Amino acid sequence: MNASVIRFRLDLLVRLIDTTTGESVEERNVRFFRDAETVHPIPRGSGNYVFLNCGRTDSSLEVCVYGYEPFRMRVRYETLDEKMPVIEAFLIPSENAQGSSPVLGFTGNLPGIQSIQAVNVNKVCCCIGGFDERKRIMKLFGIHRLGMDGIHYGLIHPDRQDFEPFAVQKEISGDAVKIDHPLKEPFSVNAPISRIIFGSVTQEGDYCIRVRDDREQLLHLIRYVVEDEVKFRMVDFRHPESALL
Repeated sequence: MNASVIRFRLDLLVRLIDTTTGESVEERNVRFFRDAETVHPIPRGSGNYVFLNCGRTDSSLEVCVYGYEPFRMRVRYETLDEKMPVIEAFLIPSENAQGSSPVLGFTGNLPGIQSIQAVNVNKVCCCIGGFDERKRIMKLFGIHRLGMDGIHYGLIHPDRQDFEPFAVQKEISGDAVKIDHPLKEPFSVNAPISRIIFGSVTQEGDYCIRVRDDREQLLHLIRYVVEDEVKFRMVDFRHPESALL
């Protein structure tokens, strides 16, 4: 008896993440568009969707999820891992989103803006205890009970009111992680580390960033890049006028 062998190749994995909480988005009302054409990736649970045998051609990707702003990006395979091409779609809750708490934020237009992100300076997950530049291993202490439960973080420099973004590649031990690049800026031991909240920008210069309204810890340090120049601003989301870039 002849047995047929069906082979599947993973061409793209998309992870849907609520950028304000870092949690996976498991809303069922999700639509995907590739080069403006409707596509149907296979849901794998916990906000993960896989594209099988669809080809690895660069394309535009749009994800529309109920309760969130549309997520749009250009998929460029040369920037993704060859064996496991993964895209993290950081979704911004819409202004009338339902969730654990309402959202606060601001939008605007700034010609030349390339990215915008923030860290909550009063809600840190741990502090840096040391760094091995050669091995890119960061020692941590004061770790929150949930640990480093995300990937993207900012090492805050309180004296300069700025932060250096980094990504965790893997956990080495309970108090050490390997990160994606050697730290570029000098830091102080005990400097706080906070999870990054991503905003969105368009080629036309429109930007949007939102955070969950917990009524207390709303002081954030904004990092935005304009024509390759990195800028910072301290923003209290309770007072929108402080957020004007």
